[in-house]
Amino acid sequence: MHYSDTNFKDLKSICLQKYGNEKGLSLYNKAEEYFQKMKIEANYRNSEVIKWHMNKYIFPALAYYMSLLEYGFSAENAYENTLRETQKYAMVSKNKNRILGKIPFFYYLFRIACKKVMNKEYPNEGWETEWVRYDNEEIHFNIKRCIYFEVTSQYGHPELCAVFCANDTTAFSGYLPKVKFERNGTIAGGKKICDFHFKNN
Repeated sequence: MHYSDTNFKDLKSICLQKYGNEKGLSLYNKAEEYFQKMKIEANYRNSEVIKWHMNKYIFPALAYYMSLLEYGFSAENAYENTLRETQKYAMVSKNKNRILGKIPFFYYLFRIACKKVMNKEYPNEGWETEWVRYDNEEIHFNIKRCIYFEVTSQYGHPELCAVFCANDTTAFSGYLPKVKFERNGTIAGGKKICDFHFKNN
């Protein structure tokens, strides 16, 4: 798997356009080098779902961020550049959610599916989920352990995890007006938990 197989599939052309042919290609090659190294070192915890999260989302963003830092970008600029790329696929998710959000009685369908989706796509190998409320007015759960934060921390850049939290906010805003997403804090932002609130709006 290379960048072309991830949600950063256009990264090479983006680097060439933004930074010029020589620097852009060099920066992209460094990101690809980091990406391949991460896959070799990866502990997928015997889970295909964890492997998918790491290879499609975590490693591509982290490798790009690390390559920007190596080429002299400030942490702030490297973060903003990485966030800009991750927001592109967050917007794709938002647009898909807009279609779902128009379905009559969507909140009730969302409530029926929510736990099944969480158990399948965010398994215990990577997340610890605490269900707090699950009724006709609100679905509220807390994430007490998150593999995105664990992996970014493993490579010495826990600050990057916040881009994935920002993607949640963007993607889930597509459920409006039927379902309103709210959050008070995240592990990446220094809190002990990430709280997720989906309210029947």
